Amino acid sequence: MYGLYQIVYFTIMDIFRTFKSPFFILVVLLIYCQYRNSTKMPLIATLYAILYGVLGGIIATVIFLYLQVYLIPIDFIYILIVTIILSLIDTRFMCFAYGGSIVVLSNLIFGYPKVDSHDLMLLVAVLHMVEAFLIILNGNHQREISYFSLGYNDVGGYKFNRIWPIPLVLFIGDTIIKPITILALLSYRDFTISNYPRNKAIKSGIILFLYGLILLIITRFRINLYLTTIIALAGHEFLIYINKCREKAKTPLFSNPNEGIRVLGVQYGSIAKKIGVSNGDILLKINDVTINNDRDLRDIEVVNLDTYKFRYFNIKKGIINRTYKGKRKTLGIITLPRVL
Repeated sequence: MYGLYQIVYFTIMDIFRTFKSPFFILVVLLIYCQYRNSTKMPLIATLYAILYGVLGGIIATVIFLYLQVYLIPIDFIYILIVTIILSLIDTRFMCFAYGGSIVVLSNLIFGYPKVDSHDLMLLVAVLHMVEAFLIILNGNHQREISYFSLGYNDVGGYKFNRIWPIPLVLFIGDTIIKPITILALLSYRDFTISNYPRNKAIKSGIILFLYGLILLIITRFRINLYLTTIIALAGHEFLIYINKCREKAKTPLFSNPNEGIRVLGVQYGSIAKKIGVSNGDILLKINDVTINNDRDLRDIEVVNLDTYKFRYFNIKKGIINRTYKGKRKTLGIITLPRVL
């Protein structure tokens, strides 16, 4: 147990030293720029990404040590090169499941590049399990409210776009084994129209963890490397396909009702937040004015009032009547647009 504490301690020290690396700083700046375009608090989102990324790096390092995964630097570089090329075709290919599997298949079939196929597939499996853990913990943060076309109707939902920089310690070398800290990027891109964000992230994380666990077991017991790569490639595609089919087959959470308008989001510190309006509620009336679309909301917003009487429907509590009196604030309601 004392040895494990030492491993974790020195791993954390090595990871903290990477914070001074120009490459790490560049990656963090790129993540910040992405969050700046998709969230109102990009600095907070970036700091959370670093925090959870460090946690993921520590977990991955401990697992690699237990599994005795030893790589030479060029092995990891091969995966990065292939992954970058694939990401130019489609961003969903920006995953080690594709890059790692293609490198290993090339080695098995053509004998090039010369890599340790077994340890590379262990790397792929473990990183997916760590990614699943991060999705469960942090995947639903900074989600984006979005609109989707489902048949002839527009429905509301959420898009997830999380990126974690993972500084992890790998042991490299052929004869003399030494530690080196590298930086991997794990990402979670998903959507939902049938689940609340937290539930969706948990379900996605559990499924991805099982996928990574299957890869780990097949690789660890050296069942068949060809089978491992096929499962890695086909399994990843299958997960994406099944996810899309399940979302479209289920009843959407956020479709517009016959009366009122659906609430997709409530801004922090707004009037709606103060009186308890939440995602999924149906807004019926404000100050006895029937709300049928977002134009009605805008008309009420421009009137300078200090009292608002809300009537809305909550699926658990039924019809709710609330009154707000106080300092002038924004209503803070994001609704599902209704086609007029």
